Amino acid sequence: MVNNSGKTNLNDQIKSSEIPEEPLSKEESLKKFQDMKKELDNFKNKILKKFPFIQSISLLPSQAFKIFEEEEGVPPEEAKNKPLHLMMIVPEEEFKNISKKIKPEVIKISLESKHKLWVHIKTPIDVWNYGMDSKFEFLDAIGNSIPVHDEGILGSIRVSVIHKTLVLRKFEKYVASYCVGGSLVRGTADETSDVDTFIVIDDTDVKRMPRLQLLDRLRGMIHDYIREATAIAGVKNILNVQVYLLTDFWDKVKDSEPVMFTFIRDGVPLFDRGTFLPWKLL
Repeated sequence: MVNNSGKTNLNDQIKSSEIPEEPLSKEESLKKFQDMKKELDNFKNKILKKFPFIQSISLLPSQAFKIFEEEEGVPPEEAKNKPLHLMMIVPEEEFKNISKKIKPEVIKISLESKHKLWVHIKTPIDVWNYGMDSKFEFLDAIGNSIPVHDEGILGSIRVSVIHKTLVLRKFEKYVASYCVGGSLVRGTADETSDVDTFIVIDDTDVKRMPRLQLLDRLRGMIHDYIREATAIAGVKNILNVQVYLLTDFWDKVKDSEPVMFTFIRDGVPLFDRGTFLPWKLL
C-alpha cells in the first residue's frame, strides 16, 4: 500500500492520528437488494421450507461477481446474462447431499425467479479453504455480502472482515497475519457467539519504542476499531481480538505454549503475508 503521508515506520504510524476510512460502499449491491428484496425473500422461504438446515444465504457484492464466475467456471454465455450471485452455506454434514439433493432443488427454485440467479453452495470448510489458499478476496466478498438469511456464520465473518479492513488501512505494511478461530471455525457459532481473532504485527523494524509500550498502543488502537466494525456490521457478536508482536509470537511458538499451537492449529487467515500459513503447515 502506498503511504501518502511519507511515514516510514511503525512508530510514526502509531503516533499518527489518521482514522481509516470506512470499508468500501456496497451501494450498488444494496440498491439491487432493495429492488429485489421481495423476490429474494420468496426464494429464501422456498429454499428454507425444503432445506431448513441452511446456515446462510446472501447476495454477493456485484464487484465480486467476476472472480466467482472465474473461480467456479461459470459458462461465458451464462455470465453474459449477468446473473445475481448468491452465496449459500450449508452444514458440513450435508456436503454429501449437495450435488444430488440440494443443488437440483436450488436450481429448480432459482429458475422460478424473474431475475437470473446463480447460487454458490458451500460448506464452512469450503469457505475457510479460501483463506487457506490465500484467496482472501473471496472471504472479503462473503463478509461484505448482503444477508438474506443468517444463522450466525455470516454475521461473524462480516464483523471480522470489516475489522480486518479497518486495521489494514491503518497498519497494512506491518500486519503479518489476521486470523479467525474459535467457535466460528469449529462450526458451532450462532448469532450471539463471540468471534475470536488474532493479529500478528511485524515489529522487526521498530527501534525507538519499548516492546511493551508498542504493544499497549497497538492494542488500544486496534481495539478502538472493534466498536466501529461492530456498528458497521450490525451484529450482536462480540469481537475478541488478541494482538501479538511477531517476535513475541515466535518466541511463544518456540517455547511450545499451548495457546499458540491452538491458534495455529485452528486458525484461518483472512490476511497473511506468508507468516501464518507456513507455521500451520508445520
